[in-house]
Amino acid sequence: MTPQRAGAKAVIEIYEVLRLAAARRQAVTAIYDGLPRLLCPHVLGRKSGRLQALFYQFGGGSNTGLPVTPEGMGDWRCLAVEKLSQVELRADGWHTEPRLRRQTCVDEVDFDVDDQPEEEPQ
Repeated sequence: MTPQRAGAKAVIEIYEVLRLAAARRQAVTAIYDGLPRLLCPHVLGRKSGRLQALFYQFGGGSNTGLPVTPEGMGDWRCLAVEKLSQVELRADGWHTEPRLRRQTCVDEVDFDVDDQPEEEPQ
């Protein structure tokens, strides 16, 4: 089954949801490669002119599986925004772990969570 690519307007709308989620440090649900995924967007931008994002995936499906870490289950994923669908904000917490090496998912960074100050809890 070939993944369906979203139209240009839909891709921009999905990108805006991802940017909002990253700014709020909020997780999203999405479909990618036909599998539901639980994701936290960390870096958004372009690589070779295409919109891409670096996510921390903490649940859902994966063609390669998710490793189990001491903190739970999760792994870093570089995903093409045009291949995402049914992207929705989630109310549950932010998931992450330290990036052990420099990210190469995005060449032209538009937004990086690590460059943003974390808001103080109310």
